[in-house]
Amino acid sequence: IKIILFPYFYFRKNSTNKLLMKELHFANEYQKFITASKTGKRLTASGKKITDGVLRNYKFTLLLVEQFQQKHEITLRIAILNKASLRTIQQEKNYWQRFYKNFTKFLYTDKKCHDNYVGSIFKNIKTFFNYLQIEKAYPIGQYHKMFKTPKNDFSPVVLTPQQLNFLITNEAFYNSLTYKLQKICDFFIIGCTVGLRVGDLMRLKKSNLVQSNSETHLKIYTQKTGTEISIPLPSYAITILSKYAKGKNGCLLPSISNVNLNKYIKELAEKANWTHALPKNTSKQGKIVEQKKNNGEVFRFCDHITSHTMRRTAITTLLILGVPEMVVRKLSGHTAGSKEFYKYVIIANDYTNNQLKQAHEKLFNFNN
Repeated sequence: IKIILFPYFYFRKNSTNKLLMKELHFANEYQKFITASKTGKRLTASGKKITDGVLRNYKFTLLLVEQFQQKHEITLRIAILNKASLRTIQQEKNYWQRFYKNFTKFLYTDKKCHDNYVGSIFKNIKTFFNYLQIEKAYPIGQYHKMFKTPKNDFSPVVLTPQQLNFLITNEAFYNSLTYKLQKICDFFIIGCTVGLRVGDLMRLKKSNLVQSNSETHLKIYTQKTGTEISIPLPSYAITILSKYAKGKNGCLLPSISNVNLNKYIKELAEKANWTHALPKNTSKQGKIVEQKKNNGEVFRFCDHITSHTMRRTAITTLLILGVPEMVVRKLSGHTAGSKEFYKYVIIANDYTNNQLKQAHEKLFNFNN
């Protein structure tokens, strides 16, 4: 079989020079998919522009596919199945089954990936195939639907109401912190109170503070969903925000990179003595695996704390304190059937159940 190369397609011909099949170059088409997502030619289902974070994930996926091709000395192609025979369709099915099996092995064995990351890679590849099929109208078959997207469902780490209360009310602890960690503590408290994503917290300006019926509200259009959110602020949050609103840049919170924010939040949690052991578990090919630090030590509670803990804590705290799920979802931007949101509901229920057990024990031992 002789392969003749053209700018966009591969045309496979037999000895009689008859056209057999038209093919797309996987990597080239994936790069076009990234470009279309970056320039706005391809949008999300809600009509929003693809975020930089998603674009980075797309690029990492392409990089891994290119490394896989280099290792196996192959060039992935996507067949155009216009008027294809049953034999050709079955051949293509086998082709993509082999790719899924070998690429999965490459991710687990060579790249030491875990289930969540492998799942995100195949999710990106499936999105790419859907783009070719729906937006480009290429008849390429439904083989990508065979790709599994494994993930684990471990509960996220959140602060308890008691821990959050400690940060808000313990003046002695706050005063013992360096000025840098005091700013981190202020940022963290606001994040755990309003539940906004870090990007939205960074964008907060004086104009986002609105007075309504003698109350102060935080109003903002979120970056990810573009919906307007209005959050009534407690007095301690107003005090913190007014402290930084006096700055020249008009921001309501101190400016800090996300990398440093994650680093200093862990340091803050360690200063708060939240250092009890909390193993970090993940899954690899469906098996639970405990991860250790580089020095072989077990992870502690403070090691799990990240910038996203703020949003998770805010959602869980509201649920624990009895705010209806519908109201919390409106603030968080989760849909009614969101599996991610249900994790927070489970955490809140577990917490309230433990509180009820403690109350029952106190009642039983009241006269003892």
